[in-house]
Amino acid sequence: MTRTRSSGAAADRRRPDKRTCIRLKENVVNNSALIELKCRNCGSQLSPENISAELSAARCTHCNALFALPASVVSKPIARPQAPLPSGFEIHTAGNGVQITRRWRSARVWFLLFFAIFWNGFLVVWHGIAISQGQWLMSAFGLIHTAVGVGLIYTVAAMFLNSTVIRCENNRILVHHGPLPWKGNKTMATEEIEQLYCTEKITRSKNGTSTRYRIEAVLKGNRRETLLKGVDNPDQALFIEQQLEKALGIVDRPVDGEHGR
Repeated sequence: MTRTRSSGAAADRRRPDKRTCIRLKENVVNNSALIELKCRNCGSQLSPENISAELSAARCTHCNALFALPASVVSKPIARPQAPLPSGFEIHTAGNGVQITRRWRSARVWFLLFFAIFWNGFLVVWHGIAISQGQWLMSAFGLIHTAVGVGLIYTVAAMFLNSTVIRCENNRILVHHGPLPWKGNKTMATEEIEQLYCTEKITRSKNGTSTRYRIEAVLKGNRRETLLKGVDNPDQALFIEQQLEKALGIVDRPVDGEHGR
């Protein structure tokens, strides 16, 4: 006897069961766990493009079943490729310690140099005219702009001369900017660090938008603290993170709010 189903019953047959999940078959090859993901609804093997790590979900392209990934899969960190040595960086290792040096000089320093010359040149003319005509109030009005000009000169000098040195030694991480004094020097005990990660900082103003990157640390007690600010691009930030994790023996794992994950 041929049995027939209504269109509603057919729709129910196509709809994945609520118990639909992933069957895992783990094979150990060279001490590496290989996980094969299959759809329990139809048994088809899932390819990487069917899996969304961000959503912790997968969809079968054969039966269109959608289901959450098991915690055993989601919790496995996805290894990232090693970032190459960025331009302007130097790295030295000795024993279990590492020292990373990042020079500040970059292409944008030439724009700032030109702008600082123009800005301060205009102020010299301004104050010269005001003082020669006895307009002391006019000269005083330009003092705020003069302070900005002095700050520009100092910033340009720092970008030409300064480097950031990050040293991991003697159970601590030291971050130092110099030789010209600059804020952001840091000392952090390595025994407190559980994970390192990178974040993106976007600053918007009337003069435009700037993007910088930070190296953040997850400390014991789920406390978070910034280790380094003002990194130019994500590749530099990732390189610093990976080298410090390697020196400290930290296994890289995703962190909420981490850039690029």
